Amino acid sequence: MAFSLLAWLLAGVLAVTCLAVARSAWNFGGRGPGISRMALLSSMLETAATAAFFRLVVPWSPGTTLLWVVAMAALAVAVAGAVIRWPELPSHAGLLDFEEPEPGTTESDSPEPGSGVTLRTKPSRKVKKKSTKKEPGRRAVAVRAGVLAAVVVLSFAVG
Repeated sequence: MAFSLLAWLLAGVLAVTCLAVARSAWNFGGRGPGISRMALLSSMLETAATAAFFRLVVPWSPGTTLLWVVAMAALAVAVAGAVIRWPELPSHAGLLDFEEPEPGTTESDSPEPGSGVTLRTKPSRKVKKKSTKKEPGRRAVAVRAGVLAAVVVLSFAVG
């Protein structure tokens, strides 16, 4: 009974993960260009390796097989979205959140020269720096591709 619930949980997690990758591949959020090429490729390879590994360890019943089919359809939609949108995706994440200031505008928080207000040289402790996600590099993508290949070879060897 517990093993069956675990199989349903793993199949559900796989389906949700594949749907999330498909959503990011097609940019259903509507914000800017979306995810970068390397991040999208990396997430698709990671999800495919997870799916191949789950194929080996999960005992499949008709219900979990249905979730598997939904997950694989979502992964196929993600691959199609990546292929179609590849030219318009940014090559690096640094190009995503870059706003150009309008010419002739100044920052409203900076004091006017000669106003007697001193400028702060250190940032306040209350100010939190915006954390940026680290972009996966070629090595990380190659490692994920290697893991996927190893799991596929193991899958064929096991049967």
